[in-house]
Order: sequence, then structure tokens, then C-alpha cells
Amino acid sequence: MPAIDTLRTHLAELTAATGVTGEVHEQEQPGMQLYLVLHHVPLPAGVFAVNSSTVLFITDKQYPLSAMDMFWTDVEVVRADGGAPQNAAGIETYLDRPWRCFSWHRNSIWNPDGNPLLDHYAFMETRLQLEPEQVAA
Repeated sequence: MPAIDTLRTHLAELTAATGVTGEVHEQEQPGMQLYLVLHHVPLPAGVFAVNSSTVLFITDKQYPLSAMDMFWTDVEVVRADGGAPQNAAGIETYLDRPWRCFSWHRNSIWNPDGNPLLDHYAFMETRLQLEPEQVAA
């Protein structure tokens, strides 16, 4: 099955498990990248200035063999005190819009079996919940 179809299948499973919807975009110019845009992703209460965000995951046409790394949010996702989250001060443009880059990397092995999109979503959720500890450190 082509990577884009596998990613769409995994997105449907993510939607069933979390209620978060989204869509898959292919890179417009020739290339390997696939973009997964998730809508209204809830953020931990009281940690950030907003309660939800659009989230971007980037992969390539080797998915699920290629590991996802990092994630991107709306630029309005800042800490409740107005500061940039740790390792998330950079703003990058994808799909003709700006995104806040959360340069947080996986410290675990990427497993292409099952639904690795669910694993990457859980990685993102866990890291967002750790933000208050990062500020205190």
C-alpha cells in the first residue's frame, strides 16, 4: 500500500481513538514529504495560552518505515506566561502558513508495526504535558 494510503488509514484510527480529525497533504513540488494536519488538538489545561491547536506532523513516502520526529503547532501556542515553550521558539513555514516548531526529539525506537502515528501522537501529548517541569528546571 502506498505511504499516503497507509497514513490515511492510520489517521482514521487516530480519529477513532481520540476524536481528533485531520488530513494528509502531499508536497506540491516533486519530493518525498507528506504532511499530516490535525485539527483542534487539545492542549494541557493551564499550561499554554490557548486550549487547542492545529498540529502538523511531517513524514515521507517511506512511511511507516521512516520515523516521525518533532511536531509543529499554531504560532499562538506559547506558555501561559507568554514565553516560548522549551525548544519551540522557531517559526517555520509549511503548507503556505507559519508553524511553531517543537524541536523535541524521540528518545525511543520507532516501531513501524501497528500504527506508529498513534505512538507519535502519544509522544507529542506526553511532551506537551511535561512543559511545566521544563520551565521549573
